[in-house]
Amino acid sequence: MKLKDVVDSYMRKVSGIEMHCDRCLKTERWGSSVVLMVVDAAFTSIGLNYFTAVVPKVEEFNNKFVSSGRIKNLNDLAAADTDELKGIWRNERSWRAAKDIASHLSSVKDNDKDALRVWAENADLKNRGKDPIGEINGIK
Repeated sequence: MKLKDVVDSYMRKVSGIEMHCDRCLKTERWGSSVVLMVVDAAFTSIGLNYFTAVVPKVEEFNNKFVSSGRIKNLNDLAAADTDELKGIWRNERSWRAAKDIASHLSSVKDNDKDALRVWAENADLKNRGKDPIGEINGIK
């Protein structure tokens, strides 16, 4: 049996998963905010429950920083004050990871979506430890 057959069999069993995957590939998660996608990934990396811990805190971050216009893009996230961010989420390692990811992606392209897409297209999963984002502490 081919890998595609296995994946397709699971895809048929999970309602809405194809639509969710398509939204991710089109960078449409979190209202198309790459900043929120990066924060989501950094919070998720410590293993807490996604729906009861991560999602509410990403929404709180969105309300306080993104919706208010204080953090508009990856450059702003990279430059944000960690002590202030810790008012939302106390885990400093998560913020270091988010800020380091934002810093790297913002150096790839000026447009956040383009930067994420270019990085994703060129990321080598086999050698992810050698990738600039894969080298970030807490990402491996």
